[in-house]
Amino acid sequence: MLLSENYLTYNKDLGIGELNVVAGYSYQQSIQERWAARGQTFVTDASLFWDLDGSSTWLSPSSSLDEWELASWYTRLNFAFLDRFVATFTARYDGSSTFSENNKWAFFPSGAVAWDMSEEAFMQGAGFISQWKWRVSYGLTGNRAINPYQTLARFGNVFTIQDGQPINAVAPANVANNNLTWETTGQFDVGADISLFNDRVNVVVDYYRMETNDLLFSVPLPEYSGFGTQLKNVGSVENKGFEFTLNAVPVQGLLTWRTGLNVSTNRNKILELPDGVDILYSSGPGHMVGLGQTQVLRVGHPVGSFFGFLYDGVYQEGEEFLPGGGFEQEAGGERFRDVSGSDDVPDGQLNNDDRVIIGNPHPDFIWGWDNNIEFKGFDLNFFVQGSQGNDLYSYTLMELDLLAGLNNATTAALDRWTPTNTNTDVPRATTGRARRASTRFVQDGSFIRLKNIALGYSLPSSLLNNIGVESLRVYISGQNLLTITDYEGYDPEVNYRSDGPTNGNRNLGLDYGSYPNAKAVTLGLNLGF
Repeated sequence: MLLSENYLTYNKDLGIGELNVVAGYSYQQSIQERWAARGQTFVTDASLFWDLDGSSTWLSPSSSLDEWELASWYTRLNFAFLDRFVATFTARYDGSSTFSENNKWAFFPSGAVAWDMSEEAFMQGAGFISQWKWRVSYGLTGNRAINPYQTLARFGNVFTIQDGQPINAVAPANVANNNLTWETTGQFDVGADISLFNDRVNVVVDYYRMETNDLLFSVPLPEYSGFGTQLKNVGSVENKGFEFTLNAVPVQGLLTWRTGLNVSTNRNKILELPDGVDILYSSGPGHMVGLGQTQVLRVGHPVGSFFGFLYDGVYQEGEEFLPGGGFEQEAGGERFRDVSGSDDVPDGQLNNDDRVIIGNPHPDFIWGWDNNIEFKGFDLNFFVQGSQGNDLYSYTLMELDLLAGLNNATTAALDRWTPTNTNTDVPRATTGRARRASTRFVQDGSFIRLKNIALGYSLPSSLLNNIGVESLRVYISGQNLLTITDYEGYDPEVNYRSDGPTNGNRNLGLDYGSYPNAKAVTLGLNLGF
């Protein structure tokens, strides 16, 4: 990795204000070489990896070379004047080797102004207001988060057997895209910073709107093309919301209490897709063959919306079964809602047209509450966090509660439909049941969690001076001790297939064996000499 940063700074007092100018050039280069050699079935492991040729099963070696470069010209102008106004202008000209020859460079400007209203004459009578500053900004930023060589037509290795002999060859691995360019986000923000009562109460409020265009997305290709996907710049997405932060010292003296509260909302919506056509995709584990698409990108709806059937409980004896290939038609079988048809009249049969959006992984709001309390050497800190209104899709529950004789089940199987237990929405145990994306496995992921709590006591210095110790604090702390949620999985904070810049944006709220946050209790002693 090579990184070079070069910049100049110029400052000038103009009488009515101060001018600050920064200009620079940045260059990064990354070269990654990888290789691997593998073997199995050794007589002994005493030689570790220094004796690969001692294995009786030789596995295929691998190697690769990735190289990318990023160069940036940038400048920033900052002007503060009349003791209450600030104006800032920033410009970047960024170039990345990962894009096509004619689209490597892009220009990203931004600007912001701030006004400290509390310095105006008409505010001087409001002594309880320490500061009241307004802020407005708008700017463009770029995203180049793709792997090198994605714009090029590449070849991949192919191995086969002919006449009992292994043969290697190469075959096209992806489709070139000579027009691939930067993903660009324009963001508008307006906010206020307010301090009251000699800074004992501080409030920050912001409204923002972000619109991202030329999204970098792997678009599914028709099967007859011979390729699965192609990386393209497609569509646009909007994110907008409010952020609120409150920090206060409600009590100060022998007992001091400091508290902080933050609340954030975000509304995500797809504004544009190629030709306005839905993009369906699947995120299920590879062994769930036949599951089909589980999520959809649809104009007017959030990214990563869950997609599937509406689960209507189970069929009862004597009920009429909806026709449809592969759907259960027996008492105790899964029943799904018929929603497709014309003029809002169902067509009387089940098929893929009956799939709809069945969940939104984006929360209505998230929040956190932090507190520090001090009293006569004792200190108590606790932090509570929460998420409200987000849906979770549980492949874990689909795995366990399919009730098709493939694996163990949760205790929900005890309430499954039987001829003597018909008042239930858990289907009967059977064999050959197909996995289907449906609301049966979508649940409310809202939660409130006591994330951290710690209680400590610091001995007075008068007692410590006699033993040569400057400070001594004993404490007990706990993490994730209490979680309040209706989610039936191990933990509502899930992270299945959330890796990578692309997957992380569109695979939200998925659970498949997600490792839960561990509970922990710690006893400690801090000594200072």
